[in-house]
Amino acid sequence: MTTWREFRLVKSKKTLIWRIMVDGEWYHTESGMENGAFQSFKDRPGDKGKPGTKAYVSAENNAIFNANREIRKKEEKGYSEFIDGKLVTQTVTEITSFDNPLPKNFCPMKPQTKISDSAHEKIFKSKKARYTRKRDGFCTIFVKHSYGWECYSRRIDINTDWFPNHIALLEDSANEFDVGTIIVGEMVCLRDDGSDNYKATSRVCRSDAEVARKLIEDKECPEPTFFIFDILFHNGQSLHEKTYDERSEFWKNITWKNDLIQPVTFHDVTIDNWMQVATFNKWEGFVIVDGNCIPGDKFYSFDGDAKRPNGHHKLKVTKTEDVVVFAVTEGSGKRLGSVGAIFVKQKDPDTGLFFNCGKIGSGFTDESTAEMTKLCRERNIPFLNKDPEANKIDLQDESHDIVVEMEYSERQEETNKFKFPVFLKIRTDKTASECVAEI
Repeated sequence: MTTWREFRLVKSKKTLIWRIMVDGEWYHTESGMENGAFQSFKDRPGDKGKPGTKAYVSAENNAIFNANREIRKKEEKGYSEFIDGKLVTQTVTEITSFDNPLPKNFCPMKPQTKISDSAHEKIFKSKKARYTRKRDGFCTIFVKHSYGWECYSRRIDINTDWFPNHIALLEDSANEFDVGTIIVGEMVCLRDDGSDNYKATSRVCRSDAEVARKLIEDKECPEPTFFIFDILFHNGQSLHEKTYDERSEFWKNITWKNDLIQPVTFHDVTIDNWMQVATFNKWEGFVIVDGNCIPGDKFYSFDGDAKRPNGHHKLKVTKTEDVVVFAVTEGSGKRLGSVGAIFVKQKDPDTGLFFNCGKIGSGFTDESTAEMTKLCRERNIPFLNKDPEANKIDLQDESHDIVVEMEYSERQEETNKFKFPVFLKIRTDKTASECVAEI
């Protein structure tokens, strides 16, 4: 790939152009509008793995791998490849037939990540607030094509062979769903106490089909349960102009032969007690939907990006804690040369020793990035080329004194690393010794 490959997307009557090229250990990209100025970017991912092992990837091959991944991302967003100004790939922009698999650039909507107190109060007072438990699993889509049911991941990879028992259940639902039905939900492995086992779900969904089925058959992982969240098409008709309450009538009262497919449960909570209920049950939170909401053109898209329609919101139980920065990675693009992410540690309340709490890469503004970069340079905080290098740093080093406040949803079970961490601010009024983990 030593010559440029070009991809184009027409958006709002403007043609966006993106090019990529690999040159040895580097890959280069250019992007901009047709007949306009272009921005350039380059990156060297470096080698990966231990030399001499099967897992080792050379720097040159890793550059090609990353370039192909960037191409796939663009194609999922609806970009089409052009050679010498001529279209060589065609992008699907609507579903007119269920005779073919879903296009790779198809993407169902997502709930908005937050909701204001006033918007929450408005939905609740309308008596149309539908609270469902936020699950910790993998987004999954089932589609009834003219040739039968298929299962897709959120990235529209077909994984039907992973879930033959779910397919069999859906095939028994002929009276409920005909050709042209698209159901969206979450695959979740459940523990005996009903809690979500994300690690088991990940093992099943990220393994090859044969390995995934063996994990289930050997009872290393439970068979995942598919929780129906919504329905995008019903019997060939798009439901983007139907309210949530109207759409839920198609799936909420179906009786299945076993529990491998379940509709989400509507919980009778209030604006005042939802957090207490979620905390007591050790749930991540809720998804609140306005039963009257009509998603319209944000219900699904063909540009690879999930739209977030009004009336669909996450209600997450979040916590804040103080942590100590012990290493950083460099950013990319406009943040090349600056801090891109930070590795953080805390004291174990039992042993008094610092342990690695993971990596934080979101929540930074241009101002906080500049401030963090300046502090890290002054305090000689190491800039890492690869994440595993963080494991070689002495966590008990008392020279680490940059304290930051961060937000997260929960911790990983075995490591106590943070899930979904977000940087909030630098705390100059705190010391490293005060950063004791709340575990």
